Amino acid sequence: MKSDDVYHNSFHTQYREPFGAAPNGSNVTLTIDIHNHYRISNVILHYILDKTDHEKTQEMDIYAEQHQFFGYETTIVMPEDPQLVWYYFEIQLEDGEFFYGRRNIEESGHGMVYEQVPPSWQITVYDPDYETPAWWKHGTIYQIFPDRFYAAGERELAKAPKTSLMHSHWDNDPIYIRDENGAVVRWDFFGGNIRGIMEKLDYIESLGVTVIYLNPVFEAESNHRYDTGDYHTVDQLLGSNEDLAELTRKAKDRGIEIMLDGVFNHTGSNSIYFNQRDQYDSLGAYQSEESPYHSWYMFHDHPDEYESWWGVGTLPTVDKDDESYRNFLIHKEDSVLKYWQKHGLKHWRLDVADELTDDLIKQIYQQLKKEDASSVLLGEVWEDATTKIGHGKRRDYLLGGVLDSVMNYPLRGLMLAFMNGDADAFDVERRLLTLSEHYPKHYFYALMNMLSSHDVERVKTMLDLFLPEDMEADDKAVIVDAQVKALSLWLYTFPGVPSLYYGDEAGLTGGSDPDNRKPYPWNREDESLVEWYQRIGKWRREHQALRTGYWKSHSLHHDVYSFERWIENGVDNFGGSASNEHMVYLFNRHINETRKVSLTVRKGKWQHMENKKRVFKAKGGVLTLTLGPSESMLLRHMH
Repeated sequence: MKSDDVYHNSFHTQYREPFGAAPNGSNVTLTIDIHNHYRISNVILHYILDKTDHEKTQEMDIYAEQHQFFGYETTIVMPEDPQLVWYYFEIQLEDGEFFYGRRNIEESGHGMVYEQVPPSWQITVYDPDYETPAWWKHGTIYQIFPDRFYAAGERELAKAPKTSLMHSHWDNDPIYIRDENGAVVRWDFFGGNIRGIMEKLDYIESLGVTVIYLNPVFEAESNHRYDTGDYHTVDQLLGSNEDLAELTRKAKDRGIEIMLDGVFNHTGSNSIYFNQRDQYDSLGAYQSEESPYHSWYMFHDHPDEYESWWGVGTLPTVDKDDESYRNFLIHKEDSVLKYWQKHGLKHWRLDVADELTDDLIKQIYQQLKKEDASSVLLGEVWEDATTKIGHGKRRDYLLGGVLDSVMNYPLRGLMLAFMNGDADAFDVERRLLTLSEHYPKHYFYALMNMLSSHDVERVKTMLDLFLPEDMEADDKAVIVDAQVKALSLWLYTFPGVPSLYYGDEAGLTGGSDPDNRKPYPWNREDESLVEWYQRIGKWRREHQALRTGYWKSHSLHHDVYSFERWIENGVDNFGGSASNEHMVYLFNRHINETRKVSLTVRKGKWQHMENKKRVFKAKGGVLTLTLGPSESMLLRHMH
């Protein structure tokens, strides 16, 4: 049996209805077409419930015959318990059997014929009673590494940890000072602080930002502060608890929310709770087995042998099932969550979410929502969050009641793969459609989409690396500038919540940590790039189609990726009222050649958003245009 003689495509509703994830208890209809020159005895759908590994089978019925193909169809009921459901097809002939399944585990869509049990398509079954807060889908994030953004007032060197190195010049490059074993012995600081962020709120607001996500701000020894010393106290180098509360109030007056970084998988070894170096006025777990914090940690041989994050001794891991720890973090009257909720801080990004248990995350989620249903809980997840396995089980992140959002590293990976030639536009389209198929719609529109972060290289540096080494520096700069504009426009017009890592808009470069954490280049910004980010931030804010409008993907050429965003009949993709509008994004990645493409769209004229004098006419509902090398554009239908 040839693959051309069998066809099922999970992206098309004539083969899978409805598209994508399905509510628990709902019906999903599956269809497969098979050429009628085969003597078919039976067509059987196999589907497996992920949580129990229980496999079910269902005979499929002929429902149509056209163009020499028989169409087989059956409807299955999704389980009540939210989980993944996997399915594939078995075709029994009079003289043998074949299977039809997904082409590979990374891409859905159409399949291929196998002689053995094939890779399965995925249906994500979720609880529709849980929805992501509506405001979040309209958001734009600005991520700030607090020590490196802006220093307001005199830098208080005396408040730095004794082992630290304080840079005398803001424009210095970050460094790590390590011992012979590679351990950091002196942390470098630049003195950025919370008052500095307050002083720059006008600037942040000009970028169209509605959420400031802060890397950790609590007392710690390092400059990244993922080694928490005291969850209830802002690090004195950054300011005070009152400063953080004031920033929250002042930002809210401008329609900007503050999101904190919750590092709840581990603490610092130099902390109230562990107190390895006896620098806190507490009985730490390291000091005594009688410590009130002793049960939080997993000692193999007290005090020096204990579980730590990736074997880093300064980051002892906590036992997430420990009742004392959970009460401290969530339930007690002065718990970490409740304390900061009282200060107006209700949104959290969970560091290394895959190392926290789903049960702990659910309890965090419930406490946040109990106080304010509009609170957002976002998780650091690097892969497809629906298939992620951690703690020996499939994670429930997006099935309902666990997380509101995750960091969309798969999108960043695809964008960069498109730029360096590892994926063409057809690959990009299939993989993005796969992601949108796997994620319940309200999650797909709530993902934190980014080009850079504190954990990866800055986008400008990555793009520069992809260009030929022998290219003239000036030529490289022109191309990278066009590529940055193209990718940022993609990010700001794509479903999800765009996140701008501080300094990317100013042209900041940086390789891997610590180079990606340079100070913001005040008075040395790339002004044209800043203006560009202000412009696309404004477009996103002013055009609801770019936030909650419908989305349709197009691969127009190996080098040209495109998508549409629109609102029609006064209703967006979530049933909200909105003005009708229709927009198209296009991008030619080729650095030397133009690409002429055609796209079937709404009839009439389409205006270039950046250069309003450029107007294209869709003749007979077909828009034909030529994209120059590295050219991107956003077009808007003129009513």
